[in-house]
Amino acid sequence: MRCALSIVCISGVLLATGCAAHHVNAVAPPLAPVVVSDTVREALPNDYLRVGFLAPGTPVTTLSRPGALRAFVTATPLYVPPLKLEELPYYSGLVNDDTKVLVAMRCRPLHPETVDAVLATWPNVFLAIQRDVPLAPNACSNEPTDAATQAACFAQGFSDPPATVVPTSLAHTFSYAGTIFDGSHAVLAKWLQSNYGIFPAFSGIGYSVKDSYSLDSQPMTSQQILVKSVSSEYVLKNVSLSDAGCRCISVAPYPGRSGDRVDPEFIEQAGGDGSCKAVDRLKAKTP
Repeated sequence: MRCALSIVCISGVLLATGCAAHHVNAVAPPLAPVVVSDTVREALPNDYLRVGFLAPGTPVTTLSRPGALRAFVTATPLYVPPLKLEELPYYSGLVNDDTKVLVAMRCRPLHPETVDAVLATWPNVFLAIQRDVPLAPNACSNEPTDAATQAACFAQGFSDPPATVVPTSLAHTFSYAGTIFDGSHAVLAKWLQSNYGIFPAFSGIGYSVKDSYSLDSQPMTSQQILVKSVSSEYVLKNVSLSDAGCRCISVAPYPGRSGDRVDPEFIEQAGGDGSCKAVDRLKAKTP
């Protein structure tokens, strides 16, 4: 207002030029969380965040460990503004480990088809397995002996008919998936763990279950599981960091690391392009 008042007294012409120099651009209102969540789930975000804790000296060249078929990631927009490191892993079913090297990557694939990202639901996983493990004709006619074929045949055997009752439809899917962990399918369960990172903590509803890292020692009720299903998760092909469009940082332990924030913009700025670059500490993006 000072600009407007002082210039009006001098000249109407100066009013236009003087105030233009102090023009403030309108800032778009932030998207509501429900809109953000809906957007990243309905249409793949193509902007993924993955964190892990590794032993010092562990090379990181692919999204997951070498030999695995898929890797779990979450949607970057859900973690802006950034969380403290001590908080973030729990939302992905992990836990912070102050004794290990933090590896954090932000991946925006230039060619999305390369990573074949899917929302981490059981139906999507069953379809992904069939793409990842092609079957020979009649491979499922007899009892397959190798784990990969067992997994592909199990995935092929899933059906997902339309239903008019939500609990009934979900019960059908979860009942089928649940047999993986019933003790009679130990080979299949181990294959999923090794190749997909799917453990009993995997919900298959497209959300990771917060705090599920501790399920063995702290079992949850269905009520707790549903309440803690917060962060959308996806499974991507385990391609190279370069092919996945990742920028990656590794951060060795330091005092107070757990209290610093994991800023996706800092990962983008400081991380190696298609490689994992060591940085001294977690920081916010510099101007």
